[in-house]
Amino acid sequence: MKKIIGIFLKGLLVLTPIVLTFYILYKMFIVTDGLFKGILEREGLYFPGLGVIVTLAAIFLVGVLASNWLTNKILNYLEKVLIKVPLLGNIYGIIKDTVNSFSSNKKGFSRLVRVSLSEDIKLLGFITNDEESAFIPKGYVAVYLMQSMQWAGNLILVPKDQVQLIDVSSEEALKFIASAGLLNKPVSPSNLKNSDLPNG
Repeated sequence: MKKIIGIFLKGLLVLTPIVLTFYILYKMFIVTDGLFKGILEREGLYFPGLGVIVTLAAIFLVGVLASNWLTNKILNYLEKVLIKVPLLGNIYGIIKDTVNSFSSNKKGFSRLVRVSLSEDIKLLGFITNDEESAFIPKGYVAVYLMQSMQWAGNLILVPKDQVQLIDVSSEEALKFIASAGLLNKPVSPSNLKNSDLPNG
């Protein structure tokens, strides 16, 4: 009986990530395909998958417009108008800043650090801001402590001498924290560095 249960659990472990992956892709397809579905159906042009193609084309077109000097100026003006709208502007600003934190020219979640609460207790987090401001005192950095098994977390301000940068990729760090340490990739002490921390 134990052997049968063991085989069943092994099959479950193999199938679960596969099923969840295809389920997420299916949901993404449904959402993306449905964005222009109504318009395409009214024109008699719709077939499954066309909505995805139109959505991707629309995103590419916006990228082209944003790359053009004149249309970029217009988009920036419309953005300034949108930001001034009560509530809507606040929501838009938060979402835009969050999305921009992942762009190539932003540090975002690229700097994993080990925060020392004591000699024995350490926390893993990401430095999200190291610039002195009304929120961040001199000599401190903002560290985002992501909760395991979810994307919620806490933002703490930590003295620079209490954080230690860990030289691993963002993908490896996110996998390790999100999985509560289940997806582990050993890091040798020689890979730990603080050279990227700002001075001051």
